[in-house]
Amino acid sequence: MKYNLEYKLIGLRIKERRLQMKLTQEVLSESVGIGVQHLSKIENGKAPLSLTCLVAIANALQTTTDHLLMDNVIEARMQLLKDVESLYSDCTPAEIFILIETSKALKQSIRIKGQQGQM
Repeated sequence: MKYNLEYKLIGLRIKERRLQMKLTQEVLSESVGIGVQHLSKIENGKAPLSLTCLVAIANALQTTTDHLLMDNVIEARMQLLKDVESLYSDCTPAEIFILIETSKALKQSIRIKGQQGQM
């Protein structure tokens, strides 16, 4: 069975974590031992990365490869729900309500778009 990784999603997680840690691409790429342009391509999903590079990036970002790959793993639902809970943890009840209503509308739009793509 052939499986294609979603490199764009891996890159987005890497970039998100890098920004959370307030690291520049220069600092991260240097600590991992790759060029800034290569890191930029990884973060934009335009370049695949080796397992060695993935582990180095995870270590530099003080996270796990599971976290960086979770969008590619079918059974990642629990971690994604934890991410949502973490995202909402500092919100007021009013902010949570707005986020939930926005999420409902976005979910409906995604599903409608998906159905149109199947036609």
